[in-house]
Amino acid sequence: MAVGDIHSKARGSGARYNDGKIPLELIPLGIIAEQLRRAAGESPMVVCLEALGRFQTTGDKVHVMEAIEAIGAAWDECAAVFDYGRGKYDEWNWAKGMAWSIPLACAARHIVDGLMAGELLDPESRLAHRGHLLCNLVMLYTFVDTYPEGNDLPVGMLA
Repeated sequence: MAVGDIHSKARGSGARYNDGKIPLELIPLGIIAEQLRRAAGESPMVVCLEALGRFQTTGDKVHVMEAIEAIGAAWDECAAVFDYGRGKYDEWNWAKGMAWSIPLACAARHIVDGLMAGELLDPESRLAHRGHLLCNLVMLYTFVDTYPEGNDLPVGMLA
């Protein structure tokens, strides 16, 4: 389902079109990362997903930075995706905030269904999955400070 309102300026109304997308936020990401590590060995994407799993259970943004460091500098790819987003939604739409589970799930999908599946480009935007992943990590890192009321993660419940 779509979330938020692209026409609103209210906090927490950041919009995303998530219709038909798999809700990976409902699975402890650490379990997916462990299975991928066993199947494919260690890779930057597995390390990134493990860090996201730690963020999912703690809410500590240090783990988001670990995820960013795992995938490496792709700031040009990230900027291209944010540029695409301002045409699809509105400039700085994401900065209004949204439930944290939304960019968490999106980041996980770009890892699991994109990069780990051998797909480099997102089929909709034709931009790098790595750029999409990094955008979602930027959102999460920012929301810890700017939109803490959006924390709908199972912090403490999975630890």
